[in-house]
Amino acid sequence: MILSHNWEDVYVCCVCATWGLTIKTEITTLKPKVLRNAVGTSIKVNVIAVDSQQLYAADNQGNLSIWKKTMLDSPIVIPSQTSTQIESLHSDDKYLYTGSIASDSVIRVHNQDLVLIKVLEGHVGTIFDLASDESVLATGSGDATVKLWRKNDWNLIGSIDAQTHFVLCVAIDRNFIYAGGIDNCVNVFNRDEYSRMMSLYGHHANVLSLATDEGFVYSGSGELWWGGPGSPRPSIFESAIRVWDKKDWTCVATLEGHTDNINAISVDSQYVYSASDDGTVRVFSKSDWSFQVSIDPGVGRIQDLVHDDRHVYFACADGNIRYVSKGNIANHSNPTGSI
Repeated sequence: MILSHNWEDVYVCCVCATWGLTIKTEITTLKPKVLRNAVGTSIKVNVIAVDSQQLYAADNQGNLSIWKKTMLDSPIVIPSQTSTQIESLHSDDKYLYTGSIASDSVIRVHNQDLVLIKVLEGHVGTIFDLASDESVLATGSGDATVKLWRKNDWNLIGSIDAQTHFVLCVAIDRNFIYAGGIDNCVNVFNRDEYSRMMSLYGHHANVLSLATDEGFVYSGSGELWWGGPGSPRPSIFESAIRVWDKKDWTCVATLEGHTDNINAISVDSQYVYSASDDGTVRVFSKSDWSFQVSIDPGVGRIQDLVHDDRHVYFACADGNIRYVSKGNIANHSNPTGSI
């Protein structure tokens, strides 16, 4: 099912140079509306994050926009604190974390009042991904490491050589740390000793995105330029989500349908959500791993995706953030993917 017209539960966040990002409702159409700044260049949303209270977006000029979810028409804008852009963004309801590109290579930590309280240094490459639990922040970088930071004092407590090349995605649970990247596998590390426990092989392309829940690890693939400097991107490559059972680390399902890089995966109790450079969000049922819904705004690549209890949010290449209610997804889901 392609949800594209007359969909009353689709909303768009548009980029405005003067006021930052603003949100408006589009009820009858999904035609993109992109506002441009004074010099004619588009402000684009790189990454998004959400917690129980707020929605966050980082644009390609390094600015942060924050909405109270009860007041989506009144964002707070934090101007860029560096000349480099924000590559990764994460909130855990207590702190907001931003990771920057290689020329800066730091993680900035904001408190709930959006005050910058700490700058974490130690990486020497782009901070591609961030993950946390109640005690630890994990950061994955182009320097091929995952670093672990203790949240009560922000001390560096561990550094893992997690991939041969770039670490593009990271996830964490009570027992393990997961890292994916250009090695085309997910490496699993014990949290007690930071030793490698397992490498999950099966992808035939780079691992670009990770998610985890109580029983499974989810990894999404695609292909970057990497094959050595100057090497071309393959014309045909795998774009699939593999589902790994934590009991024995076997791949129990391969979720297919995307035709380009899978940039983000998010999971809840019922569904797996994925965002891709092919311009779609796809939804799969966790009960039998079947495809349920495809959402195609018709505006090009979907750069990032997150969810909360009520909505799924996705950042689009036209500089907009769209979101849809989970109730609408459930009402339109069916095994054939069509209404």
